[in-house]
Amino acid sequence: MTKTYTILFQPDEVAVEVAPGQTILAAAAAAGVVLNSLCGGDGVCGRCRVIVRSGKVSGGGMEFFTREQIRQGHVLACQTRVESDLVIELPAETRLAEAPAEADRDVPVLADFSQLTGRGIQLRPLVRKTFCRIPPPSLDNNLSDLQRLETSLGRALGTTDFQMGLKVTRRLPELIRKADWQLTAVTGHRGPLTEIVDLEAGDTTRRNFCIAADIGTTTVVCHLVDLSDGQTLGRAAKYNSQAAFGADVIRRIIHAAAAPDTESALREAIVGDLNELIGELATRFRVGLGDICLISAAGNTTMMHLMLGLPAEHIRREPYTGAAYRLPAFRAAEIGLQIHPRGLLYCLPCVAGFVGADIVAGIFATGLACGEKVRMLIDIGTNGEIVIGNKDFLVCASASAGPAFEGAECRSGMRATRGAIDHIRLYDANRVLNYSTIGSEPAAGLCGTGYVDLVAEMLRVGLIDKTGRLLDDPNHELVRTSADGELELLVAPAAKAGAEDVVITQADVSNILRAKGAIYAASSVLLHALSLSFNDLDQIMIAGAFGNFLNLHNARLLGLVPDIPMERIKFVGNATIAGAKLTALCSDCYDELFRIADRTTYFELSTDPTFMDEFVSACFFPHTNVQRFPSVMAELADRRAESK
Repeated sequence: MTKTYTILFQPDEVAVEVAPGQTILAAAAAAGVVLNSLCGGDGVCGRCRVIVRSGKVSGGGMEFFTREQIRQGHVLACQTRVESDLVIELPAETRLAEAPAEADRDVPVLADFSQLTGRGIQLRPLVRKTFCRIPPPSLDNNLSDLQRLETSLGRALGTTDFQMGLKVTRRLPELIRKADWQLTAVTGHRGPLTEIVDLEAGDTTRRNFCIAADIGTTTVVCHLVDLSDGQTLGRAAKYNSQAAFGADVIRRIIHAAAAPDTESALREAIVGDLNELIGELATRFRVGLGDICLISAAGNTTMMHLMLGLPAEHIRREPYTGAAYRLPAFRAAEIGLQIHPRGLLYCLPCVAGFVGADIVAGIFATGLACGEKVRMLIDIGTNGEIVIGNKDFLVCASASAGPAFEGAECRSGMRATRGAIDHIRLYDANRVLNYSTIGSEPAAGLCGTGYVDLVAEMLRVGLIDKTGRLLDDPNHELVRTSADGELELLVAPAAKAGAEDVVITQADVSNILRAKGAIYAASSVLLHALSLSFNDLDQIMIAGAFGNFLNLHNARLLGLVPDIPMERIKFVGNATIAGAKLTALCSDCYDELFRIADRTTYFELSTDPTFMDEFVSACFFPHTNVQRFPSVMAELADRRAESK
């Protein structure tokens, strides 16, 4: 019998048994405890810190800790192996248990979208329930049960092209008679065909629900929608449990390709997240899982591959191709999703290896593909996707911005969860005026919007220069030298004993500089390829949770967004969930999404000879060419004049 050890995680009081030699990070994943592991277990980010309260371990990643912390039992979960039964304490900053902050802004309903696009959109869900009163057979009318069903259903739906599986066909004769020839047909849209997914006795048309899902690299969001009237009943979100395998898609692809069991673990992690959110919504709104017959899902290309168990290793290698970008509807149960046993999973189409269904959904939901005027859509994340177009053309690109805007790879960086500083102001180079944290908790770190605010404020008060260099001025009381000899700015002292001060280092500023430079450079190169400039755009739309909470004025000061009138920049919220929901509610919209994907041209930035030059030029605050940012330069000049 294989020997195992029991690992108890506190304060959750969750226990799991693992084999000797397993890492604590792997044990946490087996226990369903998600730790903050940005590097995916490579031992370089130092975020998966835990405290061994009892038991024997080996390894530990000691270079990240002081002597006192080592004495207290601090180790890195990814570098520490189990050698006995253990009791592990999880510090608050290590756990990803809190639900992420969601914007209050709702996504468009059909009426809003009809007004936006100037065309009528009808409620015609991908999965419908239709009540049928079927005439019983007689000697004069002895058509088969299936023919009778299809005739009645055809009159209601206006089609004659049906398909029905053998399992449902076998049930039909008994069900139709027990139901006294009155039943509800559950039908699914399959292009020119309509599938009879299932049959239910009596009239169940009022119990037809769907899940619209945004499968993000960092966050998974689900909306529960009543398909009978198109209303959203509720929303739920959680951090993607695949974070245990790395913060970015490249690390997750590498893990998935390492061995069959790791690929399965990644798939099970995201399917488990979806089932958790579906169960939460179903319980909260007293909806039976059997009444959820549809999931409309969108995410980046890698997330869609990992959810479906498709090989993703070629996405990270030139020429960056995925296994499949356009897929038919599947039985949700095939990948373990817990809804109606014959319910359908509709995966929205992708464009390329690094431009996924999330962007196609956003193009559709914002009406970018319908209008006359040229607009730009930007989704700021680890991979910053940019789309430019109108009803005549659509061109997109993807820039590797890195995870800095998600709080990763920065000394005090964290995701946008409780305790994260999300906005901050400096009084001068020596005083923090005020800051706010998510949940009004004591400051535990900085999230992406907090970094944008802080770096912009540092530029205003003269703590950094245009190259991003932190100035070592003895008059700057908040600037100090860290234990490893690097300059850093103290933002907030440690909230409690054993915690660390919240700081921003020279390396952190450089990470933000490169991230903003990648986004701006990609936008500039894409515009130049189309013989356009920022001034030719009618509007710039910023999508995603990061955009919802972004201080636009500070983003412009850094050069993340161009120096154009603020009224031409618009936050559009979670455009991905909007597109997923709209397509669930209207089969015509679903078909339109595939046409949008087909006519969207992917522009490969890595092969463009001008991209690197533009990127280098954008790695200044706000830019090497200051003439592109006249209002920013005027503001900085006024600030310097005031300080004299």
